[in-house]
Amino acid sequence: MRITCPNCGAQYEVPAEVIPQDGRDVQCSNCGVTWFQAHPERSLAEAEPLAEADAPEPESPEAALPEAEEVAPESEPDHAPVRRELDPSIADILKEEAAHEARLRRTPDPLESQPDLGLEAPDTAAAAALARDRAARMRQPAAPTISQPDPVPSRRDMLPDIEEINSTLRADHGRPTIRRPMERGEIPTRMPARSGFARGFAVVMLIAVLIVLLYANAPTLAGKVPAADGFLNGLVAVVDKARFWLDAQVKGFTG
Repeated sequence: MRITCPNCGAQYEVPAEVIPQDGRDVQCSNCGVTWFQAHPERSLAEAEPLAEADAPEPESPEAALPEAEEVAPESEPDHAPVRRELDPSIADILKEEAAHEARLRRTPDPLESQPDLGLEAPDTAAAAALARDRAARMRQPAAPTISQPDPVPSRRDMLPDIEEINSTLRADHGRPTIRRPMERGEIPTRMPARSGFARGFAVVMLIAVLIVLLYANAPTLAGKVPAADGFLNGLVAVVDKARFWLDAQVKGFTG
C-alpha cells in the first residue's frame, strides 16, 4: 500500500499488513510529521457511506441544465511528487509491531482463578441448630452461686497445743551447745557486740595520752615544726591551768 505524507507529500510503499485493522500512528522520515493512518479496507468502507450521503438527488428532467462552461485544462505540475521507498529497518519494525498487536488481539484476556482450598461446605442445618442452642443459653439467666460460709473454729483450735510445746521444751532442755573452733583465716559470721561505755572510755584515754605526749614534747615539736608553735603554746597553757585547778581542788579536799 502507499502512504502519503499530508505535510510534504512524500510517498512510501509499505506492506498492507504493517497497518493493523484499527489503524496506527505513523511518522514521516522526511519532515517528521506524525499522523494517524487507517487501514485501506477500513478507509474504503468509511468512504462508501460518505459518497452515498454526498451524492445529490437527481433533478427532474424538466429542470433547466446550466450552461456548460468551458474549463481550461489544468496544467500538469512541473514536478511530480517524489516517491520515496521506506527504509527496510523501519519496515521491519512496523511489521513486528503489527504482528505483536495482532497476537494481542487474538489472545483472550487472562482470568485469574483461585484453586479449591479444600474447604468443605458447612452443614446449614447443623449450623442453624448450633446457633439456636447458643441463643437459648444466652437468654437463660445465670444461676446464682451460693458461697458456703467458713466453718467457725472451735475454742480448742484457737488455743496452742500444750503437748507440742512441752515436747519442744523437752527436746531442747539439757542439750549442750557444741561450738566448732574457728579455723585460721575464717571470718566469724557475727561480730560480738561491744559495750558503748568501753568504746567511749577507750576514746577518752586515747585523747588523754595524745595530750600528754604533746604537752611533754612541746618544746621539741615547736623547734622542729615552727608553724605549730602557737598551737603547742596554747595547749601547754590550757594544761597548766588544768593542773593548777586540779591541785587546788585536791588541796582543798585534803585540808
